[in-house]
Amino acid sequence: MYQKELFVTYDMLDATCVQNIARSDYKAFSHLYDRYWDLLLSVALKKTGDSDIAMDIVQDLFVDIWQRRSTLPQIDDVRKYLITSLYFKVFMYFRKQGIQQRHISSYFTFLENEKEEDFLQLLEGEIQHTQLLTAIEESVEDMPERMRQVFNLKYYRSLSNKEIAETMGISVQTVKNQLMRSLQHIRKSVPEHLSHSTTFLFALFFLS
Repeated sequence: MYQKELFVTYDMLDATCVQNIARSDYKAFSHLYDRYWDLLLSVALKKTGDSDIAMDIVQDLFVDIWQRRSTLPQIDDVRKYLITSLYFKVFMYFRKQGIQQRHISSYFTFLENEKEEDFLQLLEGEIQHTQLLTAIEESVEDMPERMRQVFNLKYYRSLSNKEIAETMGISVQTVKNQLMRSLQHIRKSVPEHLSHSTTFLFALFFLS
């Protein structure tokens, strides 16, 4: 009886599930995790070619979602949002490895046996995703030197604010200020038709 009630309770619209996660509903989070884990792992594995790396990336994605649940944006298409989120995670992994360009130019192979309309929807999202990543890269290159250095150390080398401060010989507060300004710089630089996309909302969510 308990299992049946649990199934009925959490067999909900994905968007509602995410809203519940934002209210710290761990059962809703577990539902989302169980529902999309295999799909996301399959996508990550096809792109990275390494099962351990793929599992780490997907796990990291879900950890970030739960840790930042209170700031989750409104999400209408959760499946597309999660795949886009995964794309960004994989991109950041390859960016840290210094293998950036070829993964931006031909970004992802989609799952086999997709319905045609789903494939076309994802393909459209992929094109927009690639455009956005390129726009972010160009925005970073256009940043003042100190801001760009702080941004790169934070997001491409995964240093903590304290480690960045020690590396650059500046205060932690200066690091925080530079990071805040770097995100403002990106917001202003990204073309308007991309700035309202799910991809961009996700990028800001995980960069914040």
